[in-house]
Amino acid sequence: MAHEALARKYRPANFADMIGQGAVVKTLQNALSTGKIHPAYIFSGIRGVGKTTAARLFAKGLNCEHGPTATPCGECTSCQEIRRGNSMDVLEIDAATNTQVEKTRDLIDAARYTPSRDRYRVFIIDEVHMLSLSSFNALLKTLEEPPAHAIFLLATTEAHKIPETIHSRAQHFQFRRVPERQVADFLAHVCAEEGIVADPAALSLIAKSGEGSVRDSLTLLDRLVAYADGPVTEAAAVEVLGVTGREGLLTLVEALSQSRVAAIPGFVDQLLDRGQSLERFLSDLLGLVRELVRLKLRGSGKQGDPTLARCADRFSEEDLLRLWDLLLTSQQRLKGTPEADALLELQLIKAALLPRILPLDRLLGRIPEIPLSAPEPPLPMVPPEPTEFKNSTPTPPEASPVGAGGEVPPADGTPPPGGLRFKAIIPFKRMDEDEARTYEDKDDERIHRFRETAAKRLPLMQETLKGAFLSLDPDGVLHVALPSSDATGATLLSNRERREAMEAVARESGLPGPVAVETSAGPEPEKSPSRSSSARSVSPVPDRRDPAVDNVLRVLGGRLIRVIAPPAPEPAEGGPHGEPE
Repeated sequence: MAHEALARKYRPANFADMIGQGAVVKTLQNALSTGKIHPAYIFSGIRGVGKTTAARLFAKGLNCEHGPTATPCGECTSCQEIRRGNSMDVLEIDAATNTQVEKTRDLIDAARYTPSRDRYRVFIIDEVHMLSLSSFNALLKTLEEPPAHAIFLLATTEAHKIPETIHSRAQHFQFRRVPERQVADFLAHVCAEEGIVADPAALSLIAKSGEGSVRDSLTLLDRLVAYADGPVTEAAAVEVLGVTGREGLLTLVEALSQSRVAAIPGFVDQLLDRGQSLERFLSDLLGLVRELVRLKLRGSGKQGDPTLARCADRFSEEDLLRLWDLLLTSQQRLKGTPEADALLELQLIKAALLPRILPLDRLLGRIPEIPLSAPEPPLPMVPPEPTEFKNSTPTPPEASPVGAGGEVPPADGTPPPGGLRFKAIIPFKRMDEDEARTYEDKDDERIHRFRETAAKRLPLMQETLKGAFLSLDPDGVLHVALPSSDATGATLLSNRERREAMEAVARESGLPGPVAVETSAGPEPEKSPSRSSSARSVSPVPDRRDPAVDNVLRVLGGRLIRVIAPPAPEPAEGGPHGEPE
């Protein structure tokens, strides 16, 4: 007796035998039970999920001698003829070989005639998306107002290629990919019926290779049985399917956890020698890492697998998440790259060299405990007494203001008023005379000369430099500070060629040369004479000062140079929108 392929032998004979399409099956059964039959149906989905089989079972339910029924008997003449494909009232047409509009017109003419024996004349059009646009247009009127005895069942793997005018006249059912677990269970049932000894790990690899298609999985099982010529093992499945087994993936993940970079090139070479798909390998590795993440998070991973649990214990949650993210990025970059093997090897090496992140509790456990001394009682808050000051600069003390332990003592050796105490993290260094003179002499003649020369030599930067605040630091660098709102000017002056031009002008003006452009919220640019009333007023050091200012000067060892009052608010020049009244 000739061998019958498993995909044909175990084709569902009734709706109950279909797996993974519960919603579609229930809807079709209810339509048959209640008699609410629509004239046209579209069955879409990937290959091998039961589209054509569902169409034949629906035709059986319509024309069964005991129907219309959701459970066709399979024994009557109509059911037998539909199963063999020689029923006169159920016509199955392959649209891929009948794309011409003339074939469609013949089909429409046949739909006008009443069934020769059964209740309905059913037309099953497989791969309907292959029809031409003229053929679809010819079907429109028939699908909109079909004869009462005509039923159209359209099956396709590319529903988006069917015109919307056809979609609007038919009920659309989307057949989903069958979950891997259900396919593996079905394969185990088939092996039990056929007397095939198969390793569950091998069946899982077959189900995963089938990518949700039951027919493809059965075909792969047929191929594997022919190869093994005996028990179907995981090793045989790995060899035939060209994939990496779970044991190999776990070995690789263990090498990544131990940062064994030397093992990765040899692993990639083995993949290439076996001719395995690198995209499929990376997808399998991603699936394993995802299981590890779920197991680590106490999710829906395989918590009963001790090998998987031991592998997950080698990583922290953060490490697994970073590894997962890196592999996802690698999968995206692998598509279309000319050197896929080199990219895969690079990404695996990077994964092995990822620095490990310690949990916070473990990190804190490594810090030795430091004994803490008893806290000192707070000093009473005594308000300072007012003191008379003359218009003179206080002489800084000769000793360094930084005492033992980084504490800054007051000038007279007494505790600071108000109970304030300062700890100097960085030893304080007073400003020397030259440095102070640099910040005082804002009207340096060289800076004025630089402005004048830049206005002549660099006319494009003239307006930007007008609004800039220029200062010279002790290192001889000319700082060009622009207001924070002048982003355009900052971009203009930051150009390398323009900065070099400014440095040349600075050297001509007697400055050292280096120029630094920065955006600063510092002093406002000089205002025009018309706005002089709103400019900041500069006053000499007053005879009487606030005691708080003197406390700060004494503690920090500073001196008061000048007092700048805040600018007065500018009066409005017009209405609320600045327009003359």
